[in-house]
Amino acid sequence: MKVLVYGSGGRDHCLADKYGDSQHVDKVYFAPGNPGVLYTPKGRPDRQLIERVQLKDFGQLAAFCIEKGVDLVDVGSENPLSEGLVDVLNDQGIRTVGPKQAFCRIESDRAFTDDLLRRAGVPKPEYQVFDDPEKAKDYIKRIGYQVVVKANGLAAGKGAIVCDDVPDALAAVDRIMVDKVFGTSGDRVVIEERKYGTELSFYVYLDGTQVLPLRMLAQDYKPAFDPEDTVSIEQFGGNLNTGGTGCYCPHKLLSPWLVNRIIKEIVNPTVNEIYNKLGWAYKGVLYFGLNLDPYDRLDVFEINVRHGDPEWEVLARKLSTDLFEIGIAVWEGTLDGVKQVWNKQHYVDVIAMEGRSKASRGWNKGYPARYGKGHKIVGLDRIERGIAVYFAGVDEDPEKGLVTYGGRVLHLVAGDATLEGARQKAYRNIAKLAFIDHNNNDTNCIRYRRTIGV
Repeated sequence: MKVLVYGSGGRDHCLADKYGDSQHVDKVYFAPGNPGVLYTPKGRPDRQLIERVQLKDFGQLAAFCIEKGVDLVDVGSENPLSEGLVDVLNDQGIRTVGPKQAFCRIESDRAFTDDLLRRAGVPKPEYQVFDDPEKAKDYIKRIGYQVVVKANGLAAGKGAIVCDDVPDALAAVDRIMVDKVFGTSGDRVVIEERKYGTELSFYVYLDGTQVLPLRMLAQDYKPAFDPEDTVSIEQFGGNLNTGGTGCYCPHKLLSPWLVNRIIKEIVNPTVNEIYNKLGWAYKGVLYFGLNLDPYDRLDVFEINVRHGDPEWEVLARKLSTDLFEIGIAVWEGTLDGVKQVWNKQHYVDVIAMEGRSKASRGWNKGYPARYGKGHKIVGLDRIERGIAVYFAGVDEDPEKGLVTYGGRVLHLVAGDATLEGARQKAYRNIAKLAFIDHNNNDTNCIRYRRTIGV
């Protein structure tokens, strides 16, 4: 079989790698992909089980799939889903994993989804929706409790600003609605009660009539810095939320009781609303971002229509079920025949990010602020066997080879029989990597959090 994964980041590289493990698959196309795949065992030019295809146009992509006889396309990222890639492919008779454009509203319109959850009786924090920044500010001043200010539309996982007090929240409204840091996604905001507790990530697959909950929990780390890194937090004006800085699984709170409770209280009412109230034949992934507070109350704080990043990077390593069999079952409506199998390992994903580097004038503060590009990545040849590296923000330079291009550069995923063993492996190996700052005496400008999985 032939599979095409559409996307270019670490999650998409991981999807391509996981399909490459399938006993049914002997070719994976990765479009538009990134050059990092050439530096991996499955993507090496002498093997090329995974082949990068630099196509972005949806029509050209459909023509390519027909020409090459692609059996399944998995669309990994939210933007092409929201832009209608699945609709274009389905119109040409191409099998897909991922929701149609209209169904992506679950992620791209927070207010719509919050109302859906309220109708379904799914627990979530108190919230209000505003089109007017001044009315949003009046509400914040009036309610008296801490809030999260969220851009209503897509914001690459960065659209939620967690606020400590009223001035923080007022500034967040200005950033989103007035300064338009997330563009038109900030035309509306959702002001949501801030919850304290433990974050849980939970996945389900839908095939249009049935649901397959993945009975596994992961924990994502969104703050840019470790809590102890007070210097960076002060420099950046707070511990900003980013698109994810690391992850581990299984979650420390994983239990059959908690999984059953999530399915009963969260998943089933939501899926019932999608299938039976909205009438959507949804085929693809739903990712639930949950909070479990100290009083054992579960709340939904987000739902996404694709695999999470970095959650998928650890879940994919943990999952022993053939991913192609899941993907085909999603398309054919046969998820009831899929048996999920999980190995006994623990996995930790530490994300290597662009840190402080020298610019042509002054300095780059590093991700999540302005960061440098074109820094040579060295040390990949020293990574131990059994460690997975998934590339995200990378490019290829004719002289330097593989170089940094994005703020989150790569994922390093280690597995072991214990969580602490996986942590030690991950940090031992990421310490072997360097991003060479050529403007600053070849110093190492890599940055990563040091408390993932603690």
